[in-house]
Amino acid sequence: MKNTLVTLFAMAVVFGALAAGSTAAAQQRPDLSGFWLSPGADVTVALSQGQEISLTPYGAERYKKVDQADSPSYKCLPYGPIRGVSSTWPYLIVQKPDIIAFLIEQIDYRVIYMDGRGHPDDILDYPEWMGHSVGRWEGDALVIDTIGMRPETWIDTAGLEHSEKMHVIEKIQKTGPDTLKWTITIEDPVFFTHPFTFERTSRRMKSDTRLMPGRCADGEGSLENAQHGQQGPEHKNPPKMPK
Repeated sequence: MKNTLVTLFAMAVVFGALAAGSTAAAQQRPDLSGFWLSPGADVTVALSQGQEISLTPYGAERYKKVDQADSPSYKCLPYGPIRGVSSTWPYLIVQKPDIIAFLIEQIDYRVIYMDGRGHPDDILDYPEWMGHSVGRWEGDALVIDTIGMRPETWIDTAGLEHSEKMHVIEKIQKTGPDTLKWTITIEDPVFFTHPFTFERTSRRMKSDTRLMPGRCADGEGSLENAQHGQQGPEHKNPPKMPK
């Protein structure tokens, strides 16, 4: 009986320590809620130190033919998960224990599932505009894993494209009360010879910010305003082309 009591006491101490550790870990998690803005045009100028974008022959052929008139914004299409929070449009983060939602002014939304689930087995058969995202906390950093994005979206405004096989890992850290650091790794064997990593900085907007639907509203960015044959200034920093 004495041994049983000792064992039960030891188990209670262990589980208590685990619970305390879990509570402490939860308290470390920053509150990302609020309105944010992270303008950034070209991925090539935001590469992390030592990183490069190296295109496959197919990716290089597509990049050379980029026409700004084909931008998803001109076609009133969703921007996708990366460009959606890297444009001049604000976005709202709503944070709950099991779900984190990104509400983007281009009338788009993105859900990050935080309940431990994996990606659907058929996501590559039925890709989505924002893909399918699952997240986890690594200390005070939010890590998001996304697959299954429709290839009609662009990675940036320069026209960096991707296939439905693109895999994105995002690490978001709150570096101050009003700043978020995004470290984003892109992997897509169809367009790029190897993965690459770039960074974005989001800055908090005032609490009275209002999201206003912006996708082709009042003719803004509409297809009739597109000028074919144009490549934006972002093309002055081209990725590495195959020899």
